[in-house]
Amino acid sequence: MGKMKVCAMLNNKGGVGKTASITTLSDMLASKGKKVLVVDLDPQANTSGLFHPEMDFYKMFLNIWNGEWKNKETYSIEDALMDPKLDIHKCIIHTKYENLDIIPAYLTLAEVENRLQADITTPQQFRLRMQLEKIEDEYDYCLIDCSPSINILNINGLVAADEVYIPTKTDGNSCLGIAISYNLINTVQAYNPRLKVAGIFFTQFNKNKRVSRETFKFLYNVLPQKVLLPIFIGTTKLLEQNSFQAEPLLELDNQKNPSGVTESYWKLAEYIMAEDRESYLNSERLEKEYQFIKEVLEEE
Repeated sequence: MGKMKVCAMLNNKGGVGKTASITTLSDMLASKGKKVLVVDLDPQANTSGLFHPEMDFYKMFLNIWNGEWKNKETYSIEDALMDPKLDIHKCIIHTKYENLDIIPAYLTLAEVENRLQADITTPQQFRLRMQLEKIEDEYDYCLIDCSPSINILNINGLVAADEVYIPTKTDGNSCLGIAISYNLINTVQAYNPRLKVAGIFFTQFNKNKRVSRETFKFLYNVLPQKVLLPIFIGTTKLLEQNSFQAEPLLELDNQKNPSGVTESYWKLAEYIMAEDRESYLNSERLEKEYQFIKEVLEEE
């Protein structure tokens, strides 16, 4: 096992499938024998609710209803950020899925930003990076679920990351979220020069809708070459089920003939794992996607 690769999932616009992508991809990578750590930096804690055995939807609802926002007996990303000397292993929860661990978030993470900015004992933007460096030889991948905002939490995630993935829907606000995310990434590169955008991919994409095709054509023409990935993830009712059933997509759709959504996520997971990504992008595996791209670009 080499040095852990840290991948952040970011879009300043919410509702673009960021958390669904994190939970699906982490499960897929783990199913391929990769040791995976998920870090939940989103105060909504949706990823934690799916992977943490004590934080499924129903338990979270009852806890909040009863005024108990956090399990005080367990550590979380909040503790890791506020106490640089804390043993990060105390914050790691082993999920029921082999090779897949998580550092969870609780809803109380929302108020950590003010406390973190007021704490000047160590540079605030390096807190997560310092913690992850302690365990960089224990995992193959770390996937960070960032929140849809510009804050010190996301800055920590980007300073710790090697690369960023940006999911987007085909509406205008999601595309604006890409531009805002790029600006944040450019700012953070002053602290983390190795940070790069590894890819932008579409979610909730309908190849038959004009708006989807026009949005793709627009981004194809304005974004840097090779940043817009030939990955078009559609919709499935299984993604709606996974938050209530507390199961990642792969566990709900593990048949011999998986849905198109699951197959598209597999292609993204393969791209992440590929030693030669250029060769993967030029492989027959993506032949259908390139045929669709050619068709769209030839439209008047």
